[in-house]
Amino acid sequence: MTGVKKTARRGYGGRSAEELSAERRQRLMDTGLELFGTDGYLPTTVEKLCSHAKVTTRHFYEHFRDREALLIALFEDILADTRNRVVAVMLDPEIPAERRFEAALDVFLAAHLDDPRRARITTQEILGVSARAEAARNQVISGFAALIEAYLGSLATAGKLPVRNYRVLAVGIVGAMHELQIAWLDGSLGVSRRELVDELGFLVAAMVKGASA
Repeated sequence: MTGVKKTARRGYGGRSAEELSAERRQRLMDTGLELFGTDGYLPTTVEKLCSHAKVTTRHFYEHFRDREALLIALFEDILADTRNRVVAVMLDPEIPAERRFEAALDVFLAAHLDDPRRARITTQEILGVSARAEAARNQVISGFAALIEAYLGSLATAGKLPVRNYRVLAVGIVGAMHELQIAWLDGSLGVSRRELVDELGFLVAAMVKGASA
Protein backbone atom coordinates (compact mmCIF):
# COMPACT_ATOMS: atom_id res chain seq x y z
CA MET A 1 0.00 0.00 0.00
CA THR A 2 1.48 3.37 -1.05
CA GLY A 3 1.09 6.74 0.58
CA VAL A 4 1.39 5.40 4.15
CA LYS A 5 3.69 7.58 6.23
CA LYS A 6 5.87 5.71 8.74
CA THR A 7 6.12 7.21 12.20
CA ALA A 8 8.36 6.41 15.17
CA ARG A 9 6.92 4.39 18.01
CA ARG A 10 5.14 6.71 20.39
CA GLY A 11 6.07 7.09 24.04
CA TYR A 12 4.88 9.80 26.41
CA GLY A 13 5.99 13.20 27.64
CA GLY A 14 7.03 14.20 24.14
CA ARG A 15 9.68 11.45 23.97
CA SER A 16 9.71 8.48 21.62
CA ALA A 17 9.63 4.90 22.84
CA GLU A 18 13.27 4.57 21.75
CA GLU A 19 14.27 7.62 23.83
CA LEU A 20 12.45 6.27 26.87
CA SER A 21 14.14 2.89 26.44
CA ALA A 22 17.56 4.56 26.25
CA GLU A 23 16.77 6.55 29.40
CA ARG A 24 15.80 3.37 31.27
CA ARG A 25 19.02 1.69 30.21
CA GLN A 26 21.06 4.66 31.39
CA ARG A 27 19.23 4.66 34.74
CA LEU A 28 20.11 0.98 35.13
CA MET A 29 23.75 1.71 34.29
CA ASP A 30 23.85 4.58 36.80
CA THR A 31 22.16 2.44 39.45
CA GLY A 32 24.54 -0.44 38.78
CA LEU A 33 27.50 1.89 39.24
CA GLU A 34 26.10 3.09 42.56
CA LEU A 35 25.01 -0.26 44.02
CA PHE A 36 27.80 -2.49 42.65
CA GLY A 37 30.31 0.21 43.54
CA THR A 38 29.11 0.67 47.13
CA ASP A 39 27.10 -2.34 48.37
CA GLY A 40 28.88 -4.77 46.03
CA TYR A 41 27.80 -7.13 43.26
CA LEU A 42 26.76 -10.18 45.29
CA PRO A 43 24.15 -8.54 47.58
CA THR A 44 22.64 -6.48 44.75
CA THR A 45 19.69 -8.31 43.22
CA VAL A 46 17.87 -7.53 39.99
CA GLU A 47 14.86 -6.48 42.06
CA LYS A 48 16.98 -4.03 44.04
CA LEU A 49 18.46 -2.61 40.85
CA CYS A 50 15.01 -2.13 39.35
CA SER A 51 13.63 -0.53 42.50
CA HIS A 52 16.43 2.03 42.67
CA ALA A 53 16.36 2.69 38.91
CA LYS A 54 12.55 2.94 38.95
CA VAL A 55 12.08 0.44 36.13
CA THR A 56 10.24 -2.86 35.95
CA THR A 57 12.00 -6.20 35.77
CA ARG A 58 10.56 -6.55 32.26
CA HIS A 59 12.40 -3.41 31.25
CA PHE A 60 15.59 -4.70 32.90
CA TYR A 61 15.55 -7.86 30.80
CA GLU A 62 14.92 -5.85 27.65
CA HIS A 63 18.45 -4.44 28.06
CA PHE A 64 20.41 -7.08 30.02
CA ARG A 65 20.02 -10.83 29.99
CA ASP A 66 20.99 -11.01 33.67
CA ARG A 67 22.65 -9.08 36.50
CA GLU A 68 26.08 -10.22 35.37
CA ALA A 69 25.53 -8.69 31.93
CA LEU A 70 24.95 -5.32 33.59
CA LEU A 71 28.16 -5.70 35.60
CA ILE A 72 30.15 -6.55 32.46
CA ALA A 73 28.58 -3.64 30.55
CA LEU A 74 29.61 -1.28 33.36
CA PHE A 75 33.12 -2.72 33.49
CA GLU A 76 33.59 -2.36 29.73
CA ASP A 77 32.08 1.14 29.72
CA ILE A 78 34.41 2.35 32.48
CA LEU A 79 37.50 0.89 30.81
CA ALA A 80 36.53 2.18 27.36
CA ASP A 81 36.26 5.69 28.82
CA THR A 82 39.62 5.21 30.57
CA ARG A 83 41.28 3.95 27.39
CA ASN A 84 40.05 6.97 25.42
CA ARG A 85 41.57 9.30 28.02
CA VAL A 86 44.85 7.39 28.12
CA VAL A 87 45.22 7.24 24.32
CA ALA A 88 44.58 10.99 24.06
CA VAL A 89 47.50 11.62 26.43
CA MET A 90 49.80 9.08 24.80
CA LEU A 91 49.27 10.77 21.41
CA ASP A 92 49.49 14.35 22.70
CA PRO A 93 52.36 16.04 20.81
CA GLU A 94 52.54 18.73 23.50
CA ILE A 95 53.81 16.16 26.02
CA PRO A 96 57.43 14.99 25.57
CA ALA A 97 57.54 11.31 24.63
CA GLU A 98 59.49 10.31 27.73
CA ARG A 99 56.85 11.93 29.98
CA ARG A 100 53.76 10.55 28.30
CA PHE A 101 53.67 7.35 30.30
CA GLU A 102 53.63 9.16 33.63
CA ALA A 103 50.92 11.50 32.30
CA ALA A 104 48.93 8.46 31.13
CA LEU A 105 49.26 6.89 34.59
CA ASP A 106 47.83 10.05 36.11
CA VAL A 107 44.90 10.02 33.69
CA PHE A 108 44.30 6.29 34.20
CA LEU A 109 44.19 6.54 38.00
CA ALA A 110 42.07 9.70 37.88
CA ALA A 111 39.51 7.83 35.75
CA HIS A 112 39.17 5.26 38.55
CA LEU A 113 40.24 6.58 41.92
CA ASP A 114 38.51 9.96 41.61
CA ASP A 115 35.31 7.89 41.73
CA PRO A 116 36.08 4.89 43.98
CA ARG A 117 32.90 3.17 42.78
CA ARG A 118 34.52 2.76 39.37
CA ALA A 119 37.73 1.38 40.87
CA ARG A 120 35.83 -1.07 43.06
CA ILE A 121 33.95 -2.45 40.06
CA THR A 122 37.03 -2.77 37.84
CA THR A 123 39.42 -4.17 40.46
CA GLN A 124 37.21 -6.14 42.86
CA GLU A 125 33.57 -6.77 41.95
CA ILE A 126 34.37 -8.16 38.50
CA LEU A 127 36.73 -10.80 39.92
CA GLY A 128 35.59 -14.39 40.28
CA VAL A 129 32.06 -13.78 38.99
CA SER A 130 32.14 -16.16 36.03
CA ALA A 131 34.12 -17.27 33.01
CA ARG A 132 32.21 -14.70 30.96
CA ALA A 133 33.24 -11.84 33.25
CA GLU A 134 36.82 -13.13 33.38
CA ALA A 135 36.98 -13.21 29.59
CA ALA A 136 35.90 -9.56 29.47
CA ARG A 137 38.50 -8.65 32.09
CA ASN A 138 41.29 -10.51 30.28
CA GLN A 139 40.45 -8.76 27.03
CA VAL A 140 40.71 -5.35 28.69
CA ILE A 141 43.98 -6.27 30.45
CA SER A 142 45.46 -7.38 27.12
CA GLY A 143 44.40 -4.09 25.54
CA PHE A 144 46.11 -1.93 28.17
CA ALA A 145 49.20 -4.16 28.15
CA ALA A 146 49.38 -3.67 24.37
CA LEU A 147 49.33 0.11 24.85
CA ILE A 148 52.23 -0.06 27.32
CA GLU A 149 54.13 -2.49 25.10
CA ALA A 150 53.73 -0.13 22.14
CA TYR A 151 54.99 2.79 24.22
CA LEU A 152 58.08 0.91 25.40
CA GLY A 153 58.62 -0.26 21.83
CA SER A 154 58.56 3.35 20.64
CA LEU A 155 61.28 4.21 23.18
CA ALA A 156 63.31 1.27 21.87
CA THR A 157 62.89 2.51 18.30
CA ALA A 158 64.12 5.94 19.45
CA GLY A 159 67.23 4.32 20.94
CA LYS A 160 66.23 5.02 24.56
CA LEU A 161 65.66 1.35 25.39
CA PRO A 162 67.18 -1.86 24.06
CA VAL A 163 65.15 -3.58 21.36
CA ARG A 164 63.43 -6.59 22.93
CA ASN A 165 60.02 -8.13 23.67
CA TYR A 166 58.35 -5.90 26.28
CA ARG A 167 55.13 -7.91 26.54
CA VAL A 168 55.92 -9.52 29.91
CA LEU A 169 56.94 -6.19 31.42
CA ALA A 170 53.78 -4.52 30.07
CA VAL A 171 51.50 -7.17 31.60
CA GLY A 172 53.43 -6.87 34.87
CA ILE A 173 52.85 -3.10 34.98
CA VAL A 174 49.11 -3.59 34.43
CA GLY A 175 49.05 -6.14 37.27
CA ALA A 176 50.92 -3.78 39.57
CA MET A 177 48.46 -0.97 38.82
CA HIS A 178 45.56 -3.32 39.60
CA GLU A 179 46.93 -4.34 42.98
CA LEU A 180 47.98 -0.80 43.90
CA GLN A 181 44.46 0.48 43.24
CA ILE A 182 43.06 -2.13 45.63
CA ALA A 183 45.63 -1.21 48.29
CA TRP A 184 44.88 2.50 47.81
CA LEU A 185 41.14 1.91 48.16
CA ASP A 186 41.49 0.00 51.45
CA GLY A 187 43.84 2.65 52.83
CA SER A 188 46.79 0.33 53.38
CA LEU A 189 49.15 2.44 51.24
CA GLY A 190 48.66 5.63 53.22
CA VAL A 191 49.43 7.90 50.25
CA SER A 192 47.48 10.40 48.16
CA ARG A 193 46.59 9.71 44.54
CA ARG A 194 49.27 12.22 43.50
CA GLU A 195 51.86 10.32 45.53
CA LEU A 196 50.67 7.05 44.03
CA VAL A 197 51.16 8.43 40.51
CA ASP A 198 54.62 9.70 41.46
CA GLU A 199 55.62 6.33 42.89
CA LEU A 200 54.38 4.48 39.83
CA GLY A 201 56.28 6.93 37.66
CA PHE A 202 59.42 6.29 39.73
CA LEU A 203 58.92 2.53 39.36
CA VAL A 204 58.60 2.72 35.57
CA ALA A 205 61.51 5.19 35.30
CA ALA A 206 63.69 2.84 37.32
CA MET A 207 62.79 -0.06 35.04
CA VAL A 208 63.45 2.00 31.94
CA LYS A 209 66.80 3.26 33.24
CA GLY A 210 67.78 -0.23 34.34
CA ALA A 211 66.89 -1.64 30.93
CA SER A 212 68.75 1.14 29.08
CA ALA A 213 71.83 0.53 31.23
